[in-house]
Amino acid sequence: MNWLCRFNLRGSSIPGRRRRRFALRFPGRSLAVIAAGSMVLAACGSSASSSLTSTTGSGLAKTAAVVGDPSSHTLNLAFTADTQPPDPDVFYAGQGLAITNSVYQGLVQYQQDPVNYTGSTTFQPSTSRPKIVPDLATSWTISPDGLTYTFNLRHGVTFHDGTPFTSAAVAASFARRTAVNQGPAYMLSDVASVDTSNPYVVVIHLKQPVSAFMDYLASAYGPKMESPTVLKDHAGKDYAQSWLATHDAGTGPYYIASVTPGQEYVLKAYPQYWGPKPYYTTVNIRIIPSISTQELEFEQGKLTMLLHGLSTSAIASFKSNPSFRVYAVPTLETPMLWVNPNSKLLSSQTVRQALAEAINRAQIVKFIYPGRATVAKQIYPVGMVPAGTAVDNPPYDPGALAKALGSHGSSRNLVLGYDAPSPSDAQMANLIQTELAAAGLHVTVRSYTSTALYGYAGNPVGAPDLLAVTNWPDAAAPDTWARIVMTPGGGLNYLNCSVPSGTALLNKGLHTTSQAQANLYDEEAGVKFAQSGCWDPIANRGDTIVAPSWLKGIVHQVPVPRTVVLADLHP
Repeated sequence: MNWLCRFNLRGSSIPGRRRRRFALRFPGRSLAVIAAGSMVLAACGSSASSSLTSTTGSGLAKTAAVVGDPSSHTLNLAFTADTQPPDPDVFYAGQGLAITNSVYQGLVQYQQDPVNYTGSTTFQPSTSRPKIVPDLATSWTISPDGLTYTFNLRHGVTFHDGTPFTSAAVAASFARRTAVNQGPAYMLSDVASVDTSNPYVVVIHLKQPVSAFMDYLASAYGPKMESPTVLKDHAGKDYAQSWLATHDAGTGPYYIASVTPGQEYVLKAYPQYWGPKPYYTTVNIRIIPSISTQELEFEQGKLTMLLHGLSTSAIASFKSNPSFRVYAVPTLETPMLWVNPNSKLLSSQTVRQALAEAINRAQIVKFIYPGRATVAKQIYPVGMVPAGTAVDNPPYDPGALAKALGSHGSSRNLVLGYDAPSPSDAQMANLIQTELAAAGLHVTVRSYTSTALYGYAGNPVGAPDLLAVTNWPDAAAPDTWARIVMTPGGGLNYLNCSVPSGTALLNKGLHTTSQAQANLYDEEAGVKFAQSGCWDPIANRGDTIVAPSWLKGIVHQVPVPRTVVLADLHP
């Protein structure tokens, strides 16, 4: 690729994210440069592309390059950072879901939805919760008292080590997740026992009703089935965690062939997989920290697709090139501001509520995610509860904060943190800094490592006054957002705000047998959490992926990002 082509395709950038973050680039070019680049793109070639001519609706011919090798059975992907070990009872991050959900399967899953190409990247928010469908269980029943779940299991399934999948594996997998006791273990905390008397029927008894239990099981982070043979043979002193950091014990269409920590993960198609065989027999996932480098390798055909992390201008550039297709992937990602009630200046609920009015959510969305997000109007991610409930939509009134502060004797100096690997969160923090300055606050923006942020959730000493971070729920049930973000002990309750009335309502909703009643409790809890002023949702946004025009079968699981189904991809 010559220099002129590279300039028009790329431009300068700053590469750069809970578990789950990504890097975005900040290009140094203008939209005019992007447009100019698209005009000369037809003249650009690479060693991995050939040219085809297509006709646009205007009758003008544009040249489309066939980027990559459609006949190859090897899928080449990249992560911007190394992930947690691909152990389903440990993994609680983001981009590694492409591995764990290709290698492991649960009893049920959320319905996998095709991502159709429309040519538009406009964010389309969800309007309802996704349907739960069979995976390794073919059907199930729930007792009227909500305490007994009976699953009929799929026949003819084997783990990658050859062990047959039976009810014994369900019991072993549940026991192992509880024993490891990492982040997602809470999903099984109310399981009392697992009946395995019938090898193809498993009966799960709960200590108390859990209205979100099926959502837990369907979650991308939910309990996955693991070979009891592997768990026993490689138990060691850590419940097989050492072994499963570089191997697997799953039933999925792929198995882990090799792991080079910090460099590469290699998956291979499992020949005895019970379902449709994937087209791609090998998946290579390299760690490439720079999204700019990823884009260049994609343009050269060295990467098959880009999974995430694209800036607005990069998306515009790829959209202008008929060799590529840009897909808008609906998720429940929520950029949000956490407010520290332990900060002397922000200890007043009145001040926290006024602070929310000093933030122009619409301007932030317009600047950072033009067309790719909507302004948040509820405390929950969009679609979790009906529109108009659990409202968090304060009017923009920068004078309200100055009035609330009045003659407040506390220092007007605040620290506003953001998740260091996330340029979009840095942008959000800087915009909020500017807006709060109008109210007389002196805000210092500072980056924090993800490790430091998680540490504050249990120990608030040294935590910033404000925190701008993008996150998403574990599943589609409202409880899986509010419980981890807004209750004591929640892994994402970074600044340790406690709203006892909201938590009590959330618990009532979780432990009722009526889903309708659970929904009402969740909505009421949301009102309490919103009134606290401890959390200010800014936007509802989705993900964006880019693929060559010849790649088909793009499917993902809502509500979690990074869940493109690798086994469904094909030319």
